[in-house]
Amino acid sequence: MPSLHSARDRHVVIDRRPGHYLCFPDVCLADDGALLCAYNEFDRHVGTRRRLLLRSSRDQGRTWSGPRLLNAVDSHCPRMARLDGGLLVITDDAGPQIYWSLDNGANWAQQPGAGLGHGLIDRVLELSPETLFTTGHFHRAAQPQPKIRQAPSEQMAYISRNRGRTWQLNAIIASEKCLVLCEASTIRLPGEGKNGAPRLLALMRENSFVGEPMYFCISEDGGDTWGDPRPAPLVGHRPTLGWTRSGRLLVTYRDVGADPGTKAWLGTLDELCGADFAVHGLHARAGNPRLTRDGLLVRNGPGVEAAVRFGLRPISDPEWATAEFEAEVLVRGAGENGCGVRLGIWWKLCPEGVVPDAEGAALVPWRKGRAHVLRIVYEPGLLRLFVDGEAQGEYPVDRMAGETRPILVGAIARKTDNACEALWRRMRLDIREPRLGRRYDWAWSARDGVMPDAWNAARVLELRNDRNAAAMDFGYSGWVELPGEENDGRFFCAYHHAGGDEPDYREGLSAHVAGTWFGEEDFNALPGM
Repeated sequence: MPSLHSARDRHVVIDRRPGHYLCFPDVCLADDGALLCAYNEFDRHVGTRRRLLLRSSRDQGRTWSGPRLLNAVDSHCPRMARLDGGLLVITDDAGPQIYWSLDNGANWAQQPGAGLGHGLIDRVLELSPETLFTTGHFHRAAQPQPKIRQAPSEQMAYISRNRGRTWQLNAIIASEKCLVLCEASTIRLPGEGKNGAPRLLALMRENSFVGEPMYFCISEDGGDTWGDPRPAPLVGHRPTLGWTRSGRLLVTYRDVGADPGTKAWLGTLDELCGADFAVHGLHARAGNPRLTRDGLLVRNGPGVEAAVRFGLRPISDPEWATAEFEAEVLVRGAGENGCGVRLGIWWKLCPEGVVPDAEGAALVPWRKGRAHVLRIVYEPGLLRLFVDGEAQGEYPVDRMAGETRPILVGAIARKTDNACEALWRRMRLDIREPRLGRRYDWAWSARDGVMPDAWNAARVLELRNDRNAAAMDFGYSGWVELPGEENDGRFFCAYHHAGGDEPDYREGLSAHVAGTWFGEEDFNALPGM
């Protein structure tokens, strides 16, 4: 995918100070042209010391003022919005609190967020002069559920009919026991819904950490009722969704797929809501993997940076779903972690055969030096292995475990040595989810002339890579379209960044606030295949 990671002139540090965990920013453009950035100063990711800070820029983000203190005792994940008439509003789920400014951010009035009872409050959306809308989420109950390994979540809609003085729970946007849907970003859609009400779209993070994509729900009646959650093609956390002046949708988000970092996607409503899941890939070194006449050649030397991995669509409900994965592959060489398939368990591939990562399992041999057809069939509680059409064994697997859900191809351990030489000719994945009324059917062949992750590679822009950091330490973001000629498509994104490849990085203790400039033309720099 196109990347701005190494383009130093595109990046700026908004705040970086030793001894502080600076994080969770959002940005807003005031009527006087000032760019405002609200963010948190913590001592660590789950802060025991928390403050709300604000900085401003008069030159579209190139230089920034010193920090202003808006709350000295508590803050968490502020969100910023500009309402009609230039009114600025910051929502903060610590408290919760709401901050208002009538003078382009020079002065702020603070009030309790009366009625807001859920966390990660979204940007405020103006539905009418008196009616405001936002969202929040909450994890219900104390006991983690095994399929998601945490308490179930509910994503809620809030509405204020008195311009933010008080808020009411309005509706459940989404609550699905096998999906952890949260951190919604909501926009208005074109046209009118039922009885002239606004149409709304909520794009949500999925938090199971199994490779599930974001999900979206649509309301046709101003947020009173919502359709069932449906998968989007992007994999990530804390999306920030909005319309550009050119009439397209832009999303910035923390990518937690195969190659983590802060990413941006630009496209149409149909592309976001009609594309289903899209394979995401990790292949950091140019020329590896490489499409050849004989297939997709993966040739990893020793070392961490050589990893190649593709994240396929995971199983959502392993208690009821069935899945079948098939690939034609020639393995010429493989270290311990270099080549595998994960469906239910890891299946390690080597020149001599397949090694199921199951208790008591032995090598399933195949003829060395030739391609073989590998097929793995999942039914609730059981895996079956086939090589070249012949059944080779059955292996039990926990139908209630979250670990059963991911489906991956390539490097088994992303951050260890991944020596491998393999030639992948084709892959196919068929997942049936009867409880969810859904089927996913995907096929790829090297003869198509594109990588398995071609959709993402052609549509997602990498702002900053942070593959060596923990996911919590990067990627919460906000963006604005900068002033200029109509439809010129220039944006500024603020986000927290860990710098996981830097020598002083410490997991959960290192983060700073940075910004990146980008434009619509950056999405046109299609990667070489």
